[in-house]
Amino acid sequence: MTVPTVRLHGACLALLLLVPAGLSAQMRASERGSVSQTIDGTVITIDYSRPQVRGRDSLFGGVEKWGAVWTPGANYATTLEVNRPVKIDGHPVAPGKYSLWLVLQPGEWTMVIDPRHRMYHLPYPDSTADQIRYKVKPGTGPFNEMLTFTFENVHAAEGTLFLRWGTTQVAFHLEVEPKHKLTIAAADAKPYLGTYALRWTGQPDSVPPSKTTLVLENGMLIGHWTPAPWPEAATILLVQIKEDWFMVGTVVNGKLTDLMDEWVFEFAKKDGAVTGYEIWGDRDQPDGTATRE
Repeated sequence: MTVPTVRLHGACLALLLLVPAGLSAQMRASERGSVSQTIDGTVITIDYSRPQVRGRDSLFGGVEKWGAVWTPGANYATTLEVNRPVKIDGHPVAPGKYSLWLVLQPGEWTMVIDPRHRMYHLPYPDSTADQIRYKVKPGTGPFNEMLTFTFENVHAAEGTLFLRWGTTQVAFHLEVEPKHKLTIAAADAKPYLGTYALRWTGQPDSVPPSKTTLVLENGMLIGHWTPAPWPEAATILLVQIKEDWFMVGTVVNGKLTDLMDEWVFEFAKKDGAVTGYEIWGDRDQPDGTATRE
């Protein structure tokens, strides 16, 4: 007896409904990935497909032809998203989402940052006045099988974004707008300048106090600390958040490496003159008290 066709269709439908949703997703040769970095409150995110070398020779000038406009990835265009203004290689980029492209030429490429972010890798975008375009120079580095974006050399307000594929790499310098003003007017800094003797909370009187000497350097209120509570704090930056209150940053080799809003200096005054300060930590009590010498 022939089984009715309609019953076969129903059985097939039932089997399809039992297949997990994830198994119906399409596997791609260049799977999607993303990497994100926060620099002083600015979040920078790269979302991209990751092609592999798979034994191919001459990635650039061969697989990717000279003169081609290439999104650094595959499938849908690689995207850049930033939540605050940034500079990439000195070029201002407003908050938003962008597609990234590179015009490939021997020895020198052109970076293209396009505000149209939902684009497939073909056709290539036309040149428009809204794009940011500038020259970059590719270099060489260790072999990477998969196309990879990484953030490196991240400091208080800057970092480097590396694109690597095969033995080719391109470095993009990133700068963000500091959330807090790092400089202070000379007249505003003057009341705080000088040397202070600091005793940590619970420190025995037999232990000599630490010394902090506050000076104005390059428009910033800098403290030199001896002995420092940890090596990186030998030189600190005081960033004013309100009158007589300062956040503490650490400075290594002239660069701001950390800015801690959980640790502040509160200066005390008498008859308008600064007499000392207290260090307040995240326990809502002074960690140390300093008097002016």
